Amino acid sequence: MRCALLVFALLVTSGRALAQQPTADLPELRLSSPYDDAIRAHYYTLLARSPAKTFLWEAAFPGAGHMYSGFYLQAALSASITLTGAGLWLAGAVRDDDQLWWAGAGTFAAGRVYGLISAPVSAALLNAAFRRQLGISGRF
Repeated sequence: MRCALLVFALLVTSGRALAQQPTADLPELRLSSPYDDAIRAHYYTLLARSPAKTFLWEAAFPGAGHMYSGFYLQAALSASITLTGAGLWLAGAVRDDDQLWWAGAGTFAAGRVYGLISAPVSAALLNAAFRRQLGISGRF
């Protein structure tokens, strides 16, 4: 208990000391190098994801395009909607139930359309965010 109070007191006093320091006197940290643009372009090529590859991955496997781009929640959503629709579609065909068949076909189509549109758009937006963060104006 004493250790917790001591740590809390140290955090409060250090927070007060940081709050009292003037920040207007600090210079802006700006690195200048002849290789600055090349380094930014290199990081962009490492981080960027191709919307065409994303579309092809998503067309091959539901959710794979989102996984390629790093959007795991969207991948789970796309795959689960598509697989649920496929299951309902198959169950409707086996039971010869037209309502279940159409519900499954519609759910499957909705999952595929969502994945095939959302994956390349997400990759393009991710690339735009990387360009903005890295200060790159054009495309490579």
